[in-house]
Amino acid sequence: MAATELSSAALLGIVYYALCSSIMLVINKVTISLIPLPGLVFCIQFLTTFLAIVVGKASGLLKVDDLTMNKAKQFAPYVVAFVLSIYCNGKVLQYCNVETLITFRACSPLAVSILDWVFLGREFPALRSMLALIGVVIGAVGYVLCDSEFQMRGVSAYGWVSLYLVVIIFEMTYAKHMVSSVKFDSVIWGSVLYTNALAAGPMMMLGFGSGELSQVSEVSWSVGGLAMLVLCSVLGICMNWSGWNCRSQISAAAYTLLGVACKLISVLLNVLIWDKHASPLGIFWLIVCLLSSIFYRRDVFW
Repeated sequence: MAATELSSAALLGIVYYALCSSIMLVINKVTISLIPLPGLVFCIQFLTTFLAIVVGKASGLLKVDDLTMNKAKQFAPYVVAFVLSIYCNGKVLQYCNVETLITFRACSPLAVSILDWVFLGREFPALRSMLALIGVVIGAVGYVLCDSEFQMRGVSAYGWVSLYLVVIIFEMTYAKHMVSSVKFDSVIWGSVLYTNALAAGPMMMLGFGSGELSQVSEVSWSVGGLAMLVLCSVLGICMNWSGWNCRSQISAAAYTLLGVACKLISVLLNVLIWDKHASPLGIFWLIVCLLSSIFYRRDVFW
């Protein structure tokens, strides 16, 4: 019975996270296109989630741990990586299309699966799993070779997204360790609270440091842009909860692969809503990446 309950909870967590993650990526892209201040956009998202939890706790709707200095210190290394990964994510969405971000992220499970094995005691990927991960890399290489940005600017076109890949590999692996090592009365909401409470300040400093404060007056604050900012901030609450909930039930490598596989929906939405997307050949190679991830061995999810 316990195994069945765990499988049901894991399945629901996977579905909810996949839905939130797929939609959130496209919503963030649209928001940053209208308000090209990624530091400000993400800072508002963090503060919205933090305030929602504080209100939920005060009203008795949520059971959430108190903020303590000891737990904050334990969370600090992860929050640094989290803030850097989210900021780099925003800069990639500001300068590149959604497909470029997805393709580079698709390469992260290869490294994460090895780190998962070394640091978290997981089983090393079997032959089928390794072939699937190699297929992801082949698709990524194919995408890069036909990408117009790469053809015009070479490797320099991928500065932000390369930094994002390095940071996300550490963040995905270390986050799994955080869930298992820091003791919370409410594991999911406690993790969400600490992540957003500690991330808002550093994200604000990154935004100010990159000159966003001086750019605020230059932004065209349209009704559509403000509406998207509100929408992405509200969806951020769902994304935070679903991400930590899913992390707590599956392996770090499986969580990373899930984040890649569910982006098929993101690609479809991105193609449907506007013309800021990759070429048909680029999308083909991206789909090779995503389909390869499906053949990753199923039993690592539990």
